[in-house]
Amino acid sequence: MTWNQLHPARMLKDAGGIRAYGNQRSEWDAGCRFDVENPEHR
Repeated sequence: MTWNQLHPARMLKDAGGIRAYGNQRSEWDAGCRFDVENPEHR
C-alpha cells in the first residue's frame, strides 16, 4: 500500500503538482466561473 501511495505522489511532484486552474479563491471572488460561458461576451 505504501508503494501505491508513493508512486503517484512522486509523479505529481515531478510534474509540478496539480494546477490551481478554477480553484483560486481570488478569481471566484472576482466573478470568474470556469464551467459557464460568459453571457455578456458578444
